[in-house]
Amino acid sequence: MRSEEQIIAQEPVTVHFGGTEYKIKLLNIKDAREWRAKLAGMMGQLSPAVNATTDTPERFQEAMNSLLVEMPDKITELVFDYARDLDRDKVEAVATDAEMALAFESILEVAFPLARSVTGITMKLSQ
Repeated sequence: MRSEEQIIAQEPVTVHFGGTEYKIKLLNIKDAREWRAKLAGMMGQLSPAVNATTDTPERFQEAMNSLLVEMPDKITELVFDYARDLDRDKVEAVATDAEMALAFESILEVAFPLARSVTGITMKLSQ
């Protein structure tokens, strides 16, 4: 969780790929809105894959391919869509899937700060 000081100073997100530290600049409201729309589109594609009928081996294979092959690539794409200053070729040559997952989680934390505010308001109003 980012501190109030980090938020006020608009400190970049720190991630690590291949043992090297990288800083990801925060997006402005307009660009963050567009990024969140891309994320929503990706999540919308996940639902049919998860809920797909797997009554045949071919359908099961399609669902597994979507979840295990395509989704990690889409998440990687979202990381680079947010982290516009990262050298994709350099990072992909050294990064692991686990590092990419951590980077994605760090980006999610800064991409949805208003969600935390809305949750806080809801909790305060219910008291």
